[in-house]
Amino acid sequence: MPKSSVRSMIALAGVATFSLLATAANAADLTREDEIAIRGDIVTADSKTRMIVLESPERDTLGYRVLPTMGASSAGDTFPRLRPGVTVDMRYYRIVDVLVAKSSPEVDQKAQAMLTDPAQAPGILDTGTKVKLWKVQGMVVRTDLAAKKMDVVDPQGGMIYRTPWIKSKEGQAALAALKPGDMVTCIFTERTAFEVVPIN
Repeated sequence: MPKSSVRSMIALAGVATFSLLATAANAADLTREDEIAIRGDIVTADSKTRMIVLESPERDTLGYRVLPTMGASSAGDTFPRLRPGVTVDMRYYRIVDVLVAKSSPEVDQKAQAMLTDPAQAPGILDTGTKVKLWKVQGMVVRTDLAAKKMDVVDPQGGMIYRTPWIKSKEGQAALAALKPGDMVTCIFTERTAFEVVPIN
């Protein structure tokens, strides 16, 4: 194959990689399809970080960040009433993948930019604010294409972490291309509660 053709193929591959990263970085805003409603009991609440842990038979025991401004039916900011043992009806945005890619200097640079620039995060519907992002990075242990998840080992401490459900088409395509031993970089949105109504 002529050298010029090889160079063209390499250039096209670089453009395709950049295009994939750009698509992931310009994540769509969260929508009503990302909303979930549950009832559960508060295990703990931290007013400084606005994080609560909720035990629910529908979603196990999970942590949620509570928005400062919640929906009208929540009667304003109910956080002062959130304490261990209180049962609440809650609506929140599920975790959504914003970036799933095999690690490289370019991918890691893009991931860091997304974490430090809030403007690159998806918007939260009807609030004018952006959702917070967090990163998973490490070596792929196994992929579960049926569940659309993967197990990743943290090289710093050796802990194996199972990722949340990878929702986006771009993320699922990246997941299908990954194999055990690959280094991966993922950015996810936080599980974010926008309405918390105490019922006891």
